[in-house]
Parts: sequence; structure tokens; C-alpha cells
Amino acid sequence: MPADESASGQGDLFSALDEGDGSGRLDYVRPFVAPVAARAALVEDDLSLRLAEAIHAAFGEAASDKGLSRSEIAAACAHVASGEAFEARFNVFVAMDMLKGPRDKPHEARYVFNPTSGAGLLVFERLAQDGGVEEILTLLGRTYDHLQQGLLNEEQLLSRLRQARHELVINTTHLLLLVRSKPIEELLEERRHHRSKDALLDHARQLVGAVSDRFPSLRSAGTRLIEAALRYSSAVDEFHERLLQQAVSQRDFSMLLPEQYVTAARSSSVDALAEVFVATVFDPASVQITAAQVLTAAEERRPAAPRRRPPRPASLPPGPDPVEMAREKVQRLRQRREASMQFWLEGGDEAELTSSLQALRWPAAISAVVDLLQASADPSVPYFVEVSRSLAVSPDGPVTYATPLSVYRVPQDASGAAGESVDQEGLS
Repeated sequence: MPADESASGQGDLFSALDEGDGSGRLDYVRPFVAPVAARAALVEDDLSLRLAEAIHAAFGEAASDKGLSRSEIAAACAHVASGEAFEARFNVFVAMDMLKGPRDKPHEARYVFNPTSGAGLLVFERLAQDGGVEEILTLLGRTYDHLQQGLLNEEQLLSRLRQARHELVINTTHLLLLVRSKPIEELLEERRHHRSKDALLDHARQLVGAVSDRFPSLRSAGTRLIEAALRYSSAVDEFHERLLQQAVSQRDFSMLLPEQYVTAARSSSVDALAEVFVATVFDPASVQITAAQVLTAAEERRPAAPRRRPPRPASLPPGPDPVEMAREKVQRLRQRREASMQFWLEGGDEAELTSSLQALRWPAAISAVVDLLQASADPSVPYFVEVSRSLAVSPDGPVTYATPLSVYRVPQDASGAAGESVDQEGLS
């Protein structure tokens, strides 16, 4: 929490220390710190933010485990602020714990930079460049990774799905408000923040698919998330449609993004593209070609020289046939795999191998699974392996995570087509 302004005589980082013009980046700092702010007052210029970035860079360049002194910090930031302006903000940074002094040796007056403040600077920069939609993408991606790693229970996963859905609904409402009631200038400032709608929809579908497989009871929550993502995608389309209408009506194509030009060039017809230049006046074409230009063009387009087949290699010296040796090697490998399958079946026609694999060490378990899958993929080996889509977890075992596997023997009279088709089904 910030220090009391009346007690210290200095304002905190987000109080109005100076009068000045606002900064675009501060438009994103204000709402970011609102949930934990003590007051509504914030700095009106970006001097504090630029000074914090300069201090952050000074500590990063110094790379000293002893920290920096006040005078060293002031010298590194002289190009941003000096004198009373630096002193006022420096005291604020110390009071807000961005700069920490050594507690055991206060007389040394050296400071270290709080990594949490450095993370905040990165967040502010990302918000100014990409907006909050990138944070939704990050949330969806992180949730999917944690789900695959088994780090989320059903309640935690439901909370993540709700959080992502709420953010999508809020962004959709904000976009529709801009499109339907705000001037075009505000739309132009917002357009760079909504360029990831396709990636966002893909992330949402990937996450919901994984959730439905692992927690069927959360399918309804996943469906609501997909619906929110689709509504957001529709709002972005409506947002771009209004920009396009404005560009066409005023013939101001600077409002369009490069991606929109590429999309138009790839998907529009020649006649539609030509309408852009209906009222454009062109100079008559000039067809003056010199002899040097003709020779240069002919040289650049000259056909490549014909490719000649290299001479046949000399006859091999007498000795073992390498092709036959390769065939024998393949046959020995097939026999070894078949013997391995017989070992796992222990004379039976089927066996569940999950517990046996979990009892092995990691290298041995990996080698065994590879042999099983390779043997199952060989149509001449009358066995196939079925791989489950679930996950067996044994925190205290040699193998912590394992996918349940089962091996089956194909009857000898059906070891051809039947074994091959069953094997493909088990591995799909």
C-alpha cells in the first residue's frame, strides 16, 4: 500500500505530482491499478513512468549484487529527470517499495530494484501495445497447459472458464459500445487491440475440447465460453465493418490495417479491387524498351542447362549383399518385437500393461513403450496395442505419469487384414 502522503510530505506514484499533458500509456496504467488504488488521483504526465523505466534499465545494466547508491541512480536517470523532480519521485519509489534499501546495513544507503515493479512495467507496456485481449489468450493457454499437466481440479477449472468468459463478455460489450455510439477516432485508437480474434477462438475451442474429455460435467461451462468467444468474434467483425465503411465513404485507406489489405487482395474479385481506382487518373503507358533491356531480360529468362545423368558407379567388390543384410536386420528386429509381445502377454491373448510400465524406471519404460508401438504398427506381427486417452498418475512411483496401455494377440487366421485394421484403430 502507498505511504501516507500527509505523513511523508510526498505524493505516491499515482498522485498528481506535476501538471502536464496526459500520456497514452497512462490510459492503461489507471484502470490496471484501480482495484488496489487508495485514491482516484493519478499522475497526469508520464515522467514517473519514464523515470521508473530508466531506473529499471540502470539496475539491469549494472548487474550488481550490492545494489546502486542514490547518486548512481540519479546519474543514470539524469537524461529523464534531475533535481527536485528526481528527488520527489525517488522518495515515492522508496516509500512504495519499488526500491528497497538493505535492512541489515541501513548506513550504506544502497538500493535494489523490486522484481515485482519490473513485472508491472512489462505489463503496462503490453497493455499499451496489445490491450486486454492478449491477457485472455494468455489465460486460455495457461489453463490448457495446466489441465494437460493435471494441475487443476474441477472447481479450479470451472473458475478459470468463468473468468475467461467474463472477460470476453466485457470486451464484447465494450466493442459494441464503440461501434454503435462512439466517434471514429476512438475506434481507430482501439483497432490494434483486437487483431487476435481467430487465435482467441482457436484457443477457446482447444481448451473446451480438452475440458470435455477430462471433465464431462463442465461441458455446459465450456459451451458458454465458446458462445462468448463467438459473440466477441462477431463484435470484432462489426467493428472492422464500420472502419471499412468509413474508409470507403471518405476514401481514407489509412484507417485499414495491412492484414485487411492482404485479405482483400486474396479474397476479392478483380472487378471489386478495380473499383478503388475508378476515379483515379493515370498517365498513358510508355512502351519504350532499349536493346540493352531486351538482352538483360533474355539473359535472366534463359532456360537452365540440361541436366546430365552421372555415370553409373563401379561394380561393388565381392562380399555380402548390403540389401540382403538390411533385410536380415529387419527380420531380426521383427522377431525381437514379436518375442517382446509374447513376453508381455505371458502366454495369454491380452494383457493390461499400465502397472508393469509404472514399475519400470523412466528410460526402461520409454524403451518398452516404443517397442510396443513399433510392433503394433508392423502388420506382419500378430499383435496390436490399444492406447487409452486417460492418464494414470502415480506421484510416488518411478513413473509419475503414464498412459494406460493394453496389448492383444490377433488370431493367426486373421493376422493379415484383421490385425492391420485393428492396429490402426488402436493407435488412432
